Amino acid sequence: MSGPNASNIVSSNAGYSGTALWKLKQQGAIQNFNKIVEEQEEQKHQAALDEENSESLRVLVDAVSLGRAEGVGEKPMVRHLIVKDLRKVAARSKQPLPTGGLFENRAPCMLFALFDGQSCAEQPGPYAAEWCAKQVIPKLLRNLSALPPGYENATFIKATLTKTFEDLDKEILRGQPAIHDGCGAAIALIVGERLFSAVCGKCTAIICEAGGPPQRIRYVPIALGSNQGNVSMPDEQKFLTENGGVVFQAEGGEFRVSSPSGAVAAVSRSLGDRAWKGADGGVPGSIKLIRGSPETRVTELSWAERHQFLVLGSAPVGDTVTPEDAINIGTEFKDKPRAASGEITCKAAEALQNNGAQCTAVVVCFVPKDDKVAQPPAAKKARKEAESVRVRHILVKHRDCGQPFDPVRNRPVVRSREEAEAVLRETLRELTQEAKSIKLPADASKAKLAALQPTPKYVSLCKEISECTTAQKGGGMMGDLGWLSADQLARFGPAFAEIAKSLGVGQWSDLASSEHGIHVLQRIA
Repeated sequence: MSGPNASNIVSSNAGYSGTALWKLKQQGAIQNFNKIVEEQEEQKHQAALDEENSESLRVLVDAVSLGRAEGVGEKPMVRHLIVKDLRKVAARSKQPLPTGGLFENRAPCMLFALFDGQSCAEQPGPYAAEWCAKQVIPKLLRNLSALPPGYENATFIKATLTKTFEDLDKEILRGQPAIHDGCGAAIALIVGERLFSAVCGKCTAIICEAGGPPQRIRYVPIALGSNQGNVSMPDEQKFLTENGGVVFQAEGGEFRVSSPSGAVAAVSRSLGDRAWKGADGGVPGSIKLIRGSPETRVTELSWAERHQFLVLGSAPVGDTVTPEDAINIGTEFKDKPRAASGEITCKAAEALQNNGAQCTAVVVCFVPKDDKVAQPPAAKKARKEAESVRVRHILVKHRDCGQPFDPVRNRPVVRSREEAEAVLRETLRELTQEAKSIKLPADASKAKLAALQPTPKYVSLCKEISECTTAQKGGGMMGDLGWLSADQLARFGPAFAEIAKSLGVGQWSDLASSEHGIHVLQRIA
């Protein structure tokens, strides 16, 4: 066996213990080693910040879209985006976010967006909305990464959103000659505890603000894009008439604008719609009547205290669901974005004027800050991985689930997913109403024991509608799925597992989807 040589020594740490310090410095080994250690420490520090920030500022978010048939060759008119960690997307895209100002200490960054091809100048179409949904993230990241040091403040981030809309509009008009339709948009960018909103056209963005004494809290809707997009507004009419348009009141009382060519539009702002953008649109003889600039706002969020949740909606939702109705639905299904967005879109889809329209709502609930964030991230992660939960549930199947058959009643299931969710929203409404009337013992251990016993309303509903064989169990075991480990939860799917683990003992869940169907869960241990 050969003895050690120079290459052996250099490739191991053995040389560091026997080589003179002055020689290591001369070779640059210490400098390089220190640099590696510093980089590793910085990575650990950033990871710890990300973990702490993700736990301290959390959201629950979901979206539901109803109305336009899919799977029959039709493209959706509405596209939405949910990005709960924009930093990860930026890292993968090699577009680093700023590090100073509002982005300091790796502040959490989230993006929620909706593009609606029904909020357009003339005939609704899917192409502008589809293209904008694909392009908004790279364009926004590029504009944010271009912010110079010292300019990472609210004024310039808001300006960045405006520029992103301008970039989208210009590129559709100049670089996408095949796209002739247009779309409206509603975007919510969260940086730390500030919400930057931008709304163009007839899409809607509403934030729920709580006020008043604790005994009589009032929930007030704040519309974030109500000063643009509608031809009836004086400022919009002024721009339209000064640029050659004719504003008139159509049958039914809604305002319209007519171009010199005789074309008529019901919106004053949109992305795309080249026939209404003058020379930029490339349509001979057209004049610029419709703008692509959004209404932008900055809201300093009091996370889950004054500000409860945010709703983004497509044009048919904004036309038929009042801001007050949207807020009432959101507060009824508090911290349950799937149920809330489903109820909002269902209400919109039921309106006669929305027959055949695509009704889409995105609901973002702000989760109260958790005091546990001060605990070490590694230990907290280990606890999460080891944790098991015990839940009871009510299951309603639909025709697209893994096994569309009801084993309790021995019959096939033909209802749609939307119908299954509607059944469980009503179930959830009844269960939460009952929960408000139940007074749990003040002692925590006694309260946990009380949660083990199913309530009369739950027993009645579980027997009546649940399509799981656990509904046939007797007494306190009715609907009980037993103790579920992390691996067992994972088999139900990530959405089910995330919802189950987030529940407190006795708490009812949002609608949870799995291959078995749609569930409502209650954690009992």
